[in-house]
Formats: sequence, structure tokens, C-alpha cells
Amino acid sequence: MESQTLTALLGNDAAIIQGVLSEFLPLCDIPHPSRHEEAIARRLADLLSRRGWTVELDGAWNLRADLPGTPGLENAPLVAIQGHTDMVCAVRRGSGYRPEEDPVHTVVEGDLLRTDGRSSLGADCNMGNAAALWLLTRPIPHGPVRLLLTAAEEVGLEGASQVQDAWLKGISFLLNTDGFRLGDLVVSSAGGRRELYTRPLHTVLRRGTRAFRLSFHGFLGGHSGYDIHLGRANPIKLMALVLGELRETVEYELAELSGGHSPNSIPMECSATIALDPQFIPALAQAAAHISGKLSSLYGRRDPDGRLSLTEVQPPERVWTTPCRDGTLDLLSLLYTGVYAMHDTIPDRVSASSNLGMVYTQEKEIVVRTFLRCTHDFSEEILAFQHARAARSAGFSLASHGYPGWPGDADDPLARAMARIYRRVNGHRARITAIHAGLEPSVLRAKNPDMRIVSTGPDIFNPHSTDEHVRLSSLPPYVRLLAAALEELALHPPGGKRKKKA
Repeated sequence: MESQTLTALLGNDAAIIQGVLSEFLPLCDIPHPSRHEEAIARRLADLLSRRGWTVELDGAWNLRADLPGTPGLENAPLVAIQGHTDMVCAVRRGSGYRPEEDPVHTVVEGDLLRTDGRSSLGADCNMGNAAALWLLTRPIPHGPVRLLLTAAEEVGLEGASQVQDAWLKGISFLLNTDGFRLGDLVVSSAGGRRELYTRPLHTVLRRGTRAFRLSFHGFLGGHSGYDIHLGRANPIKLMALVLGELRETVEYELAELSGGHSPNSIPMECSATIALDPQFIPALAQAAAHISGKLSSLYGRRDPDGRLSLTEVQPPERVWTTPCRDGTLDLLSLLYTGVYAMHDTIPDRVSASSNLGMVYTQEKEIVVRTFLRCTHDFSEEILAFQHARAARSAGFSLASHGYPGWPGDADDPLARAMARIYRRVNGHRARITAIHAGLEPSVLRAKNPDMRIVSTGPDIFNPHSTDEHVRLSSLPPYVRLLAAALEELALHPPGGKRKKKA
């Protein structure tokens, strides 16, 4: 399908943008955080039923909807368009926004669609879903299409893991709508493994007469999938280094240790409270000054605002026992953090990493949380083995759960076909690539190993944050790609025979 034909079928850029937003904005009126997708799933099921689709919902609020092929293409290979309906509901502190009750309020600023700043937008990935919903109301040629919209993607691909095998049966090609960069054709994603380390917290009465709070703060943090290769500081690791080395020269007691806010986010801060006798204060100040001086040389360009503060505080009544202190610092020091391996077939892409995301105490228990991302199972096995050994030696119990990786192939026939289509209809080269984050194809392909998969999407910036926004001008080329791909996959499926129109 040529660009002139697409314009005749879809309209100009303004018409496409208006059409996609006519599908997306009503979804913003329905609260849909993870594990609260019933309302949006029912709304979409009703909408698609009225449009003539055959619709089914399951108990997890996953949605399947089938649309027959257009005349002459009824027997073409089955193509699935797949996305998720839930969103990460980031909330601006003090805004009063209630994710489970309030709609998302949108604002158009020139070429950008964003929120009023109180919440995230949820374009991840309902904007891609909306593009498909609108496109399939247009008179474009296509073979049989199955729309698969899953729940609870943002909390470990839960919905995808519960999709019935029968829903994937017979699908030749799956187009995932969870991409964030126009022109990126994603053929590989990382698996995820959430690790939870715990040990009982035992305390004793404090002996030291003075107390100080050490605080690493002002660091950038970031997404452990998209930002792990940038070499930013991990404040929890820095704190373990400082407190670990301090044991060699200063007799101190640990009263508090906490840092990070999510296992799959690079932490932005970490703080600790220690008690000690006055004779050790000069050594403490010297150690703090030494590490502060190192921060600039180590992270000045990558984390320019990161700082270590030392503040005297009121001495606590109780402190951790020495085994609890030393075991925790040993574990934090031994856990791998950062990039572990690069992708073997896709240049400059991370294949395996580990993120030390959180340390805190709760109900007389010390808790440490990490997140492994690995494209290949073997890398995960190596890291998991190292971490299990570290946990045992430090006196911690370890529990974990996760989802598999999607190794993919840079030479995938579907990706090559999509790249040709993208250049033909949009005049620019596409990039076949991988992402170091979780995508549902990693789970769905196990239910149908024969289907070819590519993930695409429009330009979405700062997902999972209150600054999430979409470049509206990326919607027309994305819709044109989907439209041309549906016809191409029906007429000239990669590796298949040409289908003739009636």
C-alpha cells in the first residue's frame, strides 16, 4: 500500500491524530491502574461488540476480540495486535490525585499531549491500542485480526501469564503496541526476576552517646531497564561501601538504614543513622569528606547533583546487633549491581543486568530487594546463583519470582518486512532493536512458539512519571505503518505464499 493510497483511506495527518485521540481520550476517563482493569475492559468489550467484533473476557480481565478479514483476504494468516490496558499511576506528591477513582486530565501543548501534572498519562500503552482501535474502523484491506488486550502488565506481566493458550492458537504474526519510539522495531526484551531478601532484625540498647545521620541524596536514579547502562550512582551501594569501610576504623552502632522506592528503579537516595562515642567523630567526618570528594570525580557528569550529608541527630534508644549490621552490609556489598552482559546479536544493547533497588526495615525484619533483567536464561542463572550464595553467607533468606526473556532475532523475517514497509510509507529507515525491559511477548511466545513478533509504538516520553507525554506528530506514521503492515502480511506474509484478492 503506497502513501497516496493510505492518505485516501486514512485522511491527512490531522485527521489521523484526531481519530486516534477520539479513541484514547475516553479511556482516560476510566481509572485503570494495574489490577483494576474491570471497568476499562468492560467498556472496550462493549465498544468492540457494537462494532461487529467477536469478543471474550476472561477472569483476569484480559480481552480477546476477533475481526474477519476483508473480502478476498478472509483466509490470510491470522494477525494479532496486542497491548495492555493497565497503567502505572504516578502521582505528584501533594496533588490529592486518587489513581483508583480519578480520571486522567489531559492537556495539549503544541505537538505534545500530556496531563495536568498531577498524574501519569497512561499512553503506555493505551495510545498504541487506540491507534489500532481507530485504524480498524477505516476501510483498509486486512486479513483476520485478533485484538489481545491484557491486564496487569505493569506488575510482572500477570495478565499475559493468564491468557489461555487457545487465544494464541493459530496466530502467525503478533504486533505488540507497547513500543516507546517511532521507527523502533523491537524483536527482543529482557526477562525479569524480583528477589526479596529478609532476615530478622535484632536490636540492643545503644551504647554510643552521639548520633549522626548519613544521607546520600540528589541522585538521578532512573528505570533499571532503560537507564542501567548510563553508569549512574547507586546510593545504596555507596552507603554499604562507606559503612563497610567505616567498620575498620570506627566503633559505631547502626540504628537505621533505608533507601530506594522500587526494586526495578535505580535508587535516588539512601540514609543511615549511627551512634558512636565522641572520640570517633573526627574519623567519621574524615570518612564522609573523603567519599564526598570522590563523588564528583566518579559521577560528576552522570550524576552531578548527588551529595553525601552528615548531620548530628538525637541518639536513638536502640541499635542493631552487630551480626545484623555486618550481615546486611555484607549482603549489600556482594549483590551485583549494574550491567552484566551485552546483547549478542543486537549491538549496543544490554542483555543482562542487576539492580539493587531497596533496603528498609519492617516489623522487626530487614528487607533488601533487587531486580534482575536478563534476555537469556543462562545469564539469569549465573546472577541468581551468585546472589543465593551471598544471601546464605550474610544470613538472609531469599525468595524470588519472575517472567522469561524474549531473546528474539535481529534477522527476524517479520522485522525485516516491517522495516521495508516503514521506509516505503514514511520515507525513513526503521531500526531493528532490543529493549532491556519486560514485554508481554516474552510470556505469550511460550504459548505459541511459531508466531513471529515485533513490538512498535509512537513516541512516548518519560513513561511511569507525571511528565509522561506523547509526540502527536508520531501518530500518523505509526498508524500508516500498522495499516500497510496488515495488508502486506495478508498478501505477502514473510515465508508464505501470496494471497489473492477476490
